[in-house]
Amino acid sequence: MLTIHSTPELRSPTLLCALAGWPDAGAAASGAIEFLIMKWAPRRFAELDSQAIYVQSNNRPSGRLVQPGQRKLRWPRLAFYALPVPHAPRDLVLLLGAEPDLRWRTCANAILDLAGRLGVDTVVTLGAFLAPVPHGGPVVLSGRAARPDLGRKLAALGLREGRYEGPTGFPTVLLDAATRRGLGAASVWAASPIYLRALPNPKLAAGLLRVVERLLQVDVGLTELEVAGRDLERRIDDELRARPDLERFVERLAGAHEDDEEAEATPGELPTAQELLDDLEQYLRGLRESDA
Repeated sequence: MLTIHSTPELRSPTLLCALAGWPDAGAAASGAIEFLIMKWAPRRFAELDSQAIYVQSNNRPSGRLVQPGQRKLRWPRLAFYALPVPHAPRDLVLLLGAEPDLRWRTCANAILDLAGRLGVDTVVTLGAFLAPVPHGGPVVLSGRAARPDLGRKLAALGLREGRYEGPTGFPTVLLDAATRRGLGAASVWAASPIYLRALPNPKLAAGLLRVVERLLQVDVGLTELEVAGRDLERRIDDELRARPDLERFVERLAGAHEDDEEAEATPGELPTAQELLDDLEQYLRGLRESDA
């Protein structure tokens, strides 16, 4: 199931994971890891067999035109990258790819077996969920840790544990397996505005990585990501000013969130109709297409 191209030498590494798909609203978690890969060009040293963990009709290969009449296929991949972090007490192992469709327990054990060989003692997963929160203001974050020292650090950063119960994703399965092995296990989640369902949101990605920096005492350089987040927020505000009805909806959403800092409400509790929510998402679709 696991192909290892090389074994990197790392200092007290932490495994930092993001899975695209269901646990990745606004592509916040995957966008955070992708930013690190683009900025620091870490070496890919291992990957899981895509045929063993994906249903191709769910995670399809993508085609790219390389020249007239010729296309190149890119298959879904769940891969490991080695990221040394100078002047920090530890290095990072990045795990990025689409959430597996199959063999979750086997997949989690394969990931942790490799992590053990590398000397990993802590696993941190990133995720994002849709919530009735506005795009402006601070990113709403929550966190959970199985080990008391990590829990205290998350609490000191202002992160509260979410109260969600129900169907869960692969990151939770991975953290459960890590905890059973005696590893430190923590998850950090960002709340993504429900009207930006498919728009990649660098502001959320930056918020997740800021927590990672403080939790692990590393500096990964977030300036570009934070600038991109502010630019997206500005463009959304500019678009909304042309539609006062939608702007009022977002303002009401912000007011409702300020009244309920738990951010655990359901869409049915929003102060407007679902039709207006759909209209807002449709109106902002141009931003998504301009970023494609």
